Amino acid sequence: MSSQPNGASQATGANTLTAVACPFCGLLCDDLAVAVEAEPKVTANGCARSRMLFAAHAGHDASPSIDGASVPIERAIERASEILSGARQPLFLCAGTDVAGVRGLLELAERTGGIFDHVNSEAVLRNLLVLQDTGWVGTTLTEVRNRCDLLLVAGSGVTHRFPRFFERCLENRESLFDVGEREILFLGAAPAGFESSHRVSVLEVALERLGEVFAALRCLLSGRKLHAKEVAGIPLERLSGLLDRMRSARYGVLTWAAADLDFPHAELAIQSACELVQELNLTSRFAVLPLGGTDGDVTATQTATWQSGFPLRIGFGSGAPEFDPWRYSARRLLEQREADAVLFVSALDPRHHPPATQVPTIVLGRPGTPAGGAAVHIPVATPGLHHTGHLFRTDNVVAVRLRQLAQSPWPSAGATLTRILEHLSGRA
Repeated sequence: MSSQPNGASQATGANTLTAVACPFCGLLCDDLAVAVEAEPKVTANGCARSRMLFAAHAGHDASPSIDGASVPIERAIERASEILSGARQPLFLCAGTDVAGVRGLLELAERTGGIFDHVNSEAVLRNLLVLQDTGWVGTTLTEVRNRCDLLLVAGSGVTHRFPRFFERCLENRESLFDVGEREILFLGAAPAGFESSHRVSVLEVALERLGEVFAALRCLLSGRKLHAKEVAGIPLERLSGLLDRMRSARYGVLTWAAADLDFPHAELAIQSACELVQELNLTSRFAVLPLGGTDGDVTATQTATWQSGFPLRIGFGSGAPEFDPWRYSARRLLEQREADAVLFVSALDPRHHPPATQVPTIVLGRPGTPAGGAAVHIPVATPGLHHTGHLFRTDNVVAVRLRQLAQSPWPSAGATLTRILEHLSGRA
């Protein structure tokens, strides 16, 4: 076990650290208590996901391999560089790593003329396309915690993808301001077993028809008359009542997890929602809070943007970064066999599988990550558990510093990618 990091506080147990940040969802909850006597164990303020992933084995019995045969790590790194140097269009696919790991992937993509993408990019781009086109009036987790009196939730997957969201942002007993009575309204369906100390209501609607609901609300807000008696199965009087409640909110917030909105042209529904919120702000106060960050996708987007000027799906084949959300989709590239090598990184959650493909695949994975038929497999350490690092929170405004809690026999993804790059440079 490593020594206690600077600034770490001790709980009552001699080997329990408090104020630990959890890297396993976009909330990056930083109030966990973790016992580190043998294997790390969350003892307070965690969720089922954090308890499982903090306790996962460090992988002392794992080993690097080439075509399934164990080899020294240096030989695996050398073989990975050989594959990348011989590829004409390699794909660098991120399934979860920290800022340093993303920077390493981008450097390798630039060095080899490859393509960078994230496994969650289909969902991420539903938000990014709207942000690029029209922008939005956004807020932060802190503002929700301290000001929000009406929270509209589109979809019901927030509690699954961000287990402590309501606990951290709505059920807090202390806030900077007197919020008064709070209300949570689900557009779609309430999560199974959901409980809250606040008023909870549900407006049942199929998610693929949310765009109709937001468009109708915009129409009513502008003072135009709707001749329909219902929209998306919702009586018009209920929509009028919802709009009145939104207009009367002192600080309303509309939130969603883009991964839930998995239907054709979902970005148009998101755009309609964002434009509704913009218009509400002419006479009241409302904001949106898109939720992401699972598997480090917000970190990948932020890092790629300030490194290259573009978010995900970036190609470096022309000698300069190029953004194309269709052409550089990892799924499309693999389906059309346009990538001739894959480097897959999954340092956070070992349940991620590398893509099934016939081209040579290099897997840098947390121990337990399935290697499948990988040409090269290299175990890597986990940020926030086995080494320090940084991840961006779901609201994009904070890069949380992660601490080292335990030792791993394996290097970080960033360090491994740097060593591959050094081998590539030596081969130039």
